[in-house]
Amino acid sequence: MISSDTRPRRLWLRLSTEEDDALASAAKAYGITKTDLVRLLVRYVRLPSTHLLAGAPIVFDYETSHEISYNLHAIGTLYNQSVRALNTMAKGVRESEADPADVMEVLAVVHADMSYVKGSLDRLREDVSVLCDRPSLFTW
Repeated sequence: MISSDTRPRRLWLRLSTEEDDALASAAKAYGITKTDLVRLLVRYVRLPSTHLLAGAPIVFDYETSHEISYNLHAIGTLYNQSVRALNTMAKGVRESEADPADVMEVLAVVHADMSYVKGSLDRLREDVSVLCDRPSLFTW
């Protein structure tokens, strides 16, 4: 917990019922307190590349950031496993008389894995292109 020494200033704010409801609703949507939402907004307007009319910021909480990191790691692991399987198969074909049916079976598995990786990367590329012009804020 942050002590009052690091945040010595206090903000007293009067809101209408509608404004308070809107603040509470927005904080709930981000999974944070109303106070933390106000702090996020302060950080947002201090970013050099932001403009209040440029679009809403993207807010990442710890759980979301962890999930993104986990999924990127899983995609990378699957990609590495697929490439390793291809290299192993190529080495086996070079060093011995490989059965074409076995080679085709391995290629089908690798193809399925690589198709999944390609689809995941395509979705990630689309998501990043949508978000790239918006500022990002982290709640943790």
